[in-house]
Amino acid sequence: MRLDLEPTTGAMARGAAVNLSGAMLANVLAFAFNFVITHVVSAGRFGLLSIGLTVVSLMTIPALLGLETGTVRFVSLGAGAKDERAAAGAQQVSLLLTAVASLVLSVAIVVLAPWISTSFFHKPAAAGLMRLVAISLPALALGRVIVAGIQGYGVMTYSAWLGPLRSIVNLVAAGPLLAIGLGVRGLAIAGDLTAWVITVIAIVFLIKVHPGVLVLKGTPKQFGRILRFSLPQTMTAMLFFILVWTDTLLVGRFRTAAEVGVYTIVGRLLTPATLVSTAIGQMFAPRIAAHRDHKTLSAMLKRVTYWNTAVSIPFFTIMMIAASPLLALFGSTYRSGAGALAILSAGGLINTAAGPLGQVINLSGRPYITLMNNAAVAAINIAVCLILIPRYGLVGAAIGEATALTLVNAIKLVEVRVLLDMSPFRLDCARAFAAAGMATACALPLVVLVHWNSPLLESAAVTSLLFLAYGWFALRLGMSEEDRQIFDAGIARFGRLRRVRATG
Repeated sequence: MRLDLEPTTGAMARGAAVNLSGAMLANVLAFAFNFVITHVVSAGRFGLLSIGLTVVSLMTIPALLGLETGTVRFVSLGAGAKDERAAAGAQQVSLLLTAVASLVLSVAIVVLAPWISTSFFHKPAAAGLMRLVAISLPALALGRVIVAGIQGYGVMTYSAWLGPLRSIVNLVAAGPLLAIGLGVRGLAIAGDLTAWVITVIAIVFLIKVHPGVLVLKGTPKQFGRILRFSLPQTMTAMLFFILVWTDTLLVGRFRTAAEVGVYTIVGRLLTPATLVSTAIGQMFAPRIAAHRDHKTLSAMLKRVTYWNTAVSIPFFTIMMIAASPLLALFGSTYRSGAGALAILSAGGLINTAAGPLGQVINLSGRPYITLMNNAAVAAINIAVCLILIPRYGLVGAAIGEATALTLVNAIKLVEVRVLLDMSPFRLDCARAFAAAGMATACALPLVVLVHWNSPLLESAAVTSLLFLAYGWFALRLGMSEEDRQIFDAGIARFGRLRRVRATG
């Protein structure tokens, strides 16, 4: 079996870079896909599809039974101890339990779709789309468990490829269906096909990482161990889903289908910024379980928090200052989400800058603390959204989510300090914020003082200036020795690739 669980800067940077590269490519393809569909189908029809997708995403959480996190933990424990049987057994237990749970819940959605669409969302037209999307639920759940297993070995390359492959398959599947006039039904069918194709590819990748993963048998004790750890994660993940998706669900209940469509695009525009922390977190998670000593874990936490902040901050900043022209790329209807996008970007930046605190608490063996955190904050989020969304619409939804994310991270900061005697911050983070502040001062006049006839030109000009200014100021403020090592390693790798191509 292949392993890559070293806690060194180089190994962590390599894993994070692979994840981020794959995620960014996938996001470019997804952006193109979203651009096309928002110009082919109306915001209202897209909103009905988004309701179905949100319900299926919610049901993916109980379908997983917390086994996504459990797979990472127990596969990495087995792999770290060079116990191939234990690693394979953990993967098999997770796949079996997820298959049963996801199939049951998929059938439940098909049966209950008319009631859910009418009684909760007051939009009966969403029922047929919800039933179509439900076909993808078992594939989505199994795919996440398989990817978790691959990442449990510390191997990021294959899981990073799956994102771009998913976008490519979705584009290829959706194109003909949209061309023959199936509209959002075609998008739903394409989503189902994509989910199942990607799951098959993920199985192939898993076998490449560990050829004996589906052959070597685990022990019956593994069922108990994995379930004892994973089941609490189900409620934790469900509460986190409520924390993050309450706004979308309640927009679907209290506002129009068109507003749901606008809010969905707002969320998807934030994806590039959130991909940074996701990519780095996927690399970090198996290392938390594999390396328990305080000094190593503390150093890794500070390192990944700085990487999260330094890489994602310009993405969040551009969403805050250029929200309106970015949304206008999808059509004039979507400009109404500009205020929500700016607010959510501020909340997302706070969430990213706080570091992967939840992972540290969870994978260090304290899942019930994360459960209590999410329960308290989810309750607050629901209350805020119920008050604000009926009156203020998308802006109220964004305020609710941003408030909840800020609060939960403040709680986790205190807990990590008290329980583990760790802080996620180091001086580099302050330099990243300073560089972002100066870059914003350079780019903001283009938004405020210049009148643009084209949202595409405005978005391109403001984005280019902000990113170039951020990079320049970051270099002028100084690089740490660790940054310099990573930079030099990247330049050396680029040089080797050029030489290989030249000789080839």
